[in-house]
Amino acid sequence: MNEESLQPVVGVAPVSASARPGVLSRWLSRPRNRDLALALVYCSPALLIFFLFTYFPFLRAIYLSLHITRPDGSTARFNGLDYYLRVLNLDGSGRTEYLESIVTSFQFALMVVPTSILVSLALAMLATVRVRGIQVFRTIFTISIAISLASAGTIWALIYSPSTKATAWLVDLLGISSPSLLGTTWTALPAVALMTIWSGLGFNFIITLAGIQAIPQDLYESAAIDGAGRWKTFRYITLPLLTPTLLFLVVIGTIGSLQAFTQFHLLLPDSSPSVFVYETYRAFWYDNRYGLASAMSIVLFAMLLTLTVVQYRTLNRRVHYQ
Repeated sequence: MNEESLQPVVGVAPVSASARPGVLSRWLSRPRNRDLALALVYCSPALLIFFLFTYFPFLRAIYLSLHITRPDGSTARFNGLDYYLRVLNLDGSGRTEYLESIVTSFQFALMVVPTSILVSLALAMLATVRVRGIQVFRTIFTISIAISLASAGTIWALIYSPSTKATAWLVDLLGISSPSLLGTTWTALPAVALMTIWSGLGFNFIITLAGIQAIPQDLYESAAIDGAGRWKTFRYITLPLLTPTLLFLVVIGTIGSLQAFTQFHLLLPDSSPSVFVYETYRAFWYDNRYGLASAMSIVLFAMLLTLTVVQYRTLNRRVHYQ
């Protein structure tokens, strides 16, 4: 071995451990990671609020649903899955009021969602007609979006009230014993559904009209040249290209219908039929059974999540995005 190779290198100091770049520094040296860190810093206030008012209450509800609670909200003892079994009538108690409220909620959704979409689609097709003054009709069709659900409930409570006699002819036509449509079980739910359809008509109309106007006009011109009539144009062009909008309305409408509360609280307070969300409200605020109410809210969340996934996987196959 050469003696010169054994001589120390002059002027080069060894690199200490503290001078080496850390893991965080090496991670931030990449532009993509640096942009991600900067984005997280900017989003941190919103993420903090989202955690405090969404994730933390959700985790707290799961915790309370597994315990029997005291009137002050503190947990008394572990209860396991007994509340979930009671809600689904699997505990052997024979109490079916919660399961019946779930069935009522689905019946209400079946009344509201298809009808509101069909009515909004019909009005949107009428609003695309090029005639003088069509803007006035478009404004009339969307006017319900400016009225809150609480105000709409008050208006329809007056309409259904026997003192106003606005629906007295319908009561006589149906031959019901009650002076109001809200007084009998088999007419109360359709009456609330009618009010809900009217209240959500403005939103559904705007979304449907926007979807129709987004369809390229070249397709309609080509169809007219080929001799296609209005029905064939609607069936083979408008309806297929409107399916993404209709899927959105189905999913959003189903979630909103199953979460309906305000209209039942205003039109049918403490009377049947009762939906699942209103039963959850009564268990929490009236009975102070926070564990049971938390279990009911988790069951509702699971139903909405499952139903949304099923709807998307089932209906998305029939959706035409191009």
